[in-house]
Amino acid sequence: MDSELYDIFAASVAFTLVLVLALVKMPDGEVWKPFRRMNKLLIACYAAMGVSNAVTAICGVGDSSDPIMCGAMLLVSMYQAMLFTASCVVFIAPQKISVAWLTNNSIAITLVSIATVGAFCYGGMLVEPALWACIAVYIAELAYYCYLFKICYTKSLLLLEENFDEDMRGSLRLVRNCFMGALAVGVSALLFVVLRLGGVWYIIFTCLYTLYYIYIVICLLNYRIEAGYILKVVNTADEPAPADTDVAIAFDAETQRRIARAIDRWVEAKQFVRNDRTMAEIAQELGTTHAELKSYFTNCLHTTFRTWRQELRVAEAMRLLRDDDVATSGLHIRVGISDKSNFHKLFYRHVGMTPTEYKEKLRSK
Repeated sequence: MDSELYDIFAASVAFTLVLVLALVKMPDGEVWKPFRRMNKLLIACYAAMGVSNAVTAICGVGDSSDPIMCGAMLLVSMYQAMLFTASCVVFIAPQKISVAWLTNNSIAITLVSIATVGAFCYGGMLVEPALWACIAVYIAELAYYCYLFKICYTKSLLLLEENFDEDMRGSLRLVRNCFMGALAVGVSALLFVVLRLGGVWYIIFTCLYTLYYIYIVICLLNYRIEAGYILKVVNTADEPAPADTDVAIAFDAETQRRIARAIDRWVEAKQFVRNDRTMAEIAQELGTTHAELKSYFTNCLHTTFRTWRQELRVAEAMRLLRDDDVATSGLHIRVGISDKSNFHKLFYRHVGMTPTEYKEKLRSK
């Protein structure tokens, strides 16, 4: 099989995706600034990969055992790993990816590249040691980026769950999958170099990361539509924490009635199916504060806001299945739960059967 044709195909896809990302209108506003940075990083990443594939197509792929070809693949992969990691992290922790971070990482990779190319140009006995040194640096780079993403992802998830008072893993799943896909591509490049795999494996590798490029753009476009509620929280990650919401607050009878009436109106308007409002925003809509709302549910209703809202959402799902005969496929979205598997677990825990089983039971009556 002619690997140059696959490189031409990969380069064409990369440049096409650069054009798509450049032409797609990104949301305006300060909240969406990290998202626009993510888009620019991906444009740079895809442009670099397109150039790399084009050069490989023109020059041809050398023998898999050729250390120079392996070194070139590793050096390109180092830049790719940096840009893909920055693209994923900037969405969940924009404060971590500064111009200084990008500059320092770029300088470090460039210095490694210069040293590696210098050793290859010198030739002789320096070539193999230089390649293995490059491999060691690349492994260290991947380990560092995995650590960085894990720390940022965990912190962002806790921050979101604290602000929205619900399970947010489904909302961040696309970002996690994007990073895991980038890591898989990076590890594949490493295995290709270490094991000195042949041309067939190079073609498979080229096809896989080309598909990954397309997947990343799809994820980005999906987040362009629905992720504003995530960004408005992660953008404020380094701001001072709000007042302690665990402090018990004493309510007089009139305050309890006022909050209860506000909650009744909120439920009647079915505001509990919205999943884009933080606890602070919900409290403001109810004419109270986050601390007061949390204390009210804990001390007056003897439950938590999350548990109470989950029960409302399950009850609404049951009503939709019973009265409106809606399809179960999009039911979780209708009741304000973004992750379908989480919704099914929640529904089963409260009802004792899946939404499909519940709907079939209704029809059999």
